Amino acid sequence: MSNNHMIMQQRATSPADDGWNDAAAEASERTIRGTLLKFADWRWTAGKEATPISDGTKLVALATTAIWVRWENGKPVEYRTRQAGRRLPEREDLGHTDESEWEEGPDGKPQDPWRNTRLVYLVNPQTAEAFTFSTSSWGGRGAVADLGDQIARMRQVHADAVPLIELRSAEMPTRFGRKSKPLFKIIGWKTADTEQPAPVERQISAKKAEREARDQEMDDEIPF
Repeated sequence: MSNNHMIMQQRATSPADDGWNDAAAEASERTIRGTLLKFADWRWTAGKEATPISDGTKLVALATTAIWVRWENGKPVEYRTRQAGRRLPEREDLGHTDESEWEEGPDGKPQDPWRNTRLVYLVNPQTAEAFTFSTSSWGGRGAVADLGDQIARMRQVHADAVPLIELRSAEMPTRFGRKSKPLFKIIGWKTADTEQPAPVERQISAKKAEREARDQEMDDEIPF
């Protein structure tokens, strides 16, 4: 067997040493990972071209982060990220409070350069394509909080549970009339079976997951 053939065999059997893990680590350090997702007027869109995303598109919700983003000339120029287990800094602590120096907003009035923003990191379970949903609206931040609440309840039963969601929309009554907000509809869960010697993907139906979480909450209420 030639030396070149042996080297090719070693490379084929040692994917951890092929450099892709390092490249992935670099990608994970980005604020926006993969394609940017937006929601407005009952529609999901992707990328700078605002390509329509079908209602009901299935993605795995991997993580989220809360940040203040400062905008200047239509571009983000500064970030303040929430630290784990802590609240975001108060707006008054961020500076740039002189409204006479603020840029004009869409309504012609000075617009606060700091925007209270949520990012949700998602991945296509079939292709591993990455997406980042960004929102600074009340409805969008509420949707992220609702999803986090469901995840926290499920993790009382399965500590490593990750939700499989569908991108949906929902009605949001406001003083200005009927508006829309994004909705992350959980349709199942993915977990790692820690009893196996190697992680084994396990999918749980949404109905079963809710039942297990409810049973766990009932057990926690029993004082003996």
